[in-house]
Amino acid sequence: MKPPALVLWLSAAVAAAAPVVVARVQDGETKKALAGTMVTSEGSDIMAVTDSAGQCMVVSMPKRGGNLLVSRTGYLSVRQPWLPPAEPAPDSVTVDVSLYSNRPRVVAGKVFDAGTKLAIAGVRVLVAGSELAESTGADGGFVFSPFPPVPQTLEASYAGYPTRPFTVEVRGGETCSMDLHLLDTTNVGSLEGMVFGAGTGAPVRGARIAVEGTGCAAVTDSAGRYAIENVPVGMQKVLVTRAGYVNAYTVVRLVKDWAVTANMYLRDSVPKPARRR
Repeated sequence: MKPPALVLWLSAAVAAAAPVVVARVQDGETKKALAGTMVTSEGSDIMAVTDSAGQCMVVSMPKRGGNLLVSRTGYLSVRQPWLPPAEPAPDSVTVDVSLYSNRPRVVAGKVFDAGTKLAIAGVRVLVAGSELAESTGADGGFVFSPFPPVPQTLEASYAGYPTRPFTVEVRGGETCSMDLHLLDTTNVGSLEGMVFGAGTGAPVRGARIAVEGTGCAAVTDSAGRYAIENVPVGMQKVLVTRAGYVNAYTVVRLVKDWAVTANMYLRDSVPKPARRR
């Protein structure tokens, strides 16, 4: 027999005076509704199970608010707080909940000096807002296993370098490999210029310019212009990419506190047919 969508343990008289909470539960990665999820009011026997749309009603909830305990096989359980609505109170309160797979997540990577390209040992890498932290080994490597769900911010800090944030998201059961580049901002220059179409000479909008191995990048504006600040000094390889064009490379020499101009040209990835005379 199909389980009831709602199990109610309080009297109708109490229920009439209490708010109704509508829980909407989805998979945090696929955004699909999760049917068959158990939703319980913490500290009571009030329980409901989500339907095919991932929704259920939990009635006779405390007027002051409280917590929903949300659980489903194969997912990490969630303790979801909710607050009563402001006066005048509506008939119901909607609480959106995202559940994430309980399959293990791993983040592994290395930390490099963006200028010298050398690995840095002893860098403290932490998950922002948590107590999870690792220090890089002799090869600059670090591993977080397990790694928490939902997009997280990694912060890498080391003496002589400004702390840099890096955003990472890992799906359940997957391993994310990433390299982090720390920048000595006391020894940098800047790079600017324009990107043109090699055939037409027209400015190219939306081209991505990246200084390889540094994490420094920019995208051209509507006039084909770009500017990148805080680029490590020395010889740097610059990659230019844009859909519909062949990737282009150039090498530039960055000088401390100077702005270097580098204009670049992109060829169409599919040559245009020649005109007939």
